[in-house]
Amino acid sequence: MDTEKTQPDYNTMSKDLSTQPIETDSLKQQPTGSSMPTIAGLLLILAGILGLFSWVSSLLIDPTQLVPQVTEMPITPEQLRSFLQICSVIGCILSVFTLLGGILAFKKKKWELALIGSLMGLITIGPFLLASVLSLVGLILVGMSKKEFQK
Repeated sequence: MDTEKTQPDYNTMSKDLSTQPIETDSLKQQPTGSSMPTIAGLLLILAGILGLFSWVSSLLIDPTQLVPQVTEMPITPEQLRSFLQICSVIGCILSVFTLLGGILAFKKKKWELALIGSLMGLITIGPFLLASVLSLVGLILVGMSKKEFQK
């Protein structure tokens, strides 16, 4: 008889549970915002890496190998080399700013700097203009998600 008293009555327990309301507040998920800044950040980081890769590889090119051996050229290989080096340094700086904008967009901080980084990414060019296209998509996503950024 003692064992019957210690065992719970499952029939009465199920009746008790059916009469209690289910709390829906605990089931609701808090809105976390859209994933547009995260996607924009990833695209801008990829664009910055592609831009850096492209401009660093252009620094390593020997322009004397590219220029045909023609006697009448408007520019010497040394001038071409210095022009290419200057453009490469500027492109690397722009790519670093694009990377910075991508990191800020990924963290959802400093909307203005993320927007400036995506604008600079348009100029980085990258291989087959891929970095510029990725930066354009990132620019659109950053522009659309201004309210999700922290100041």
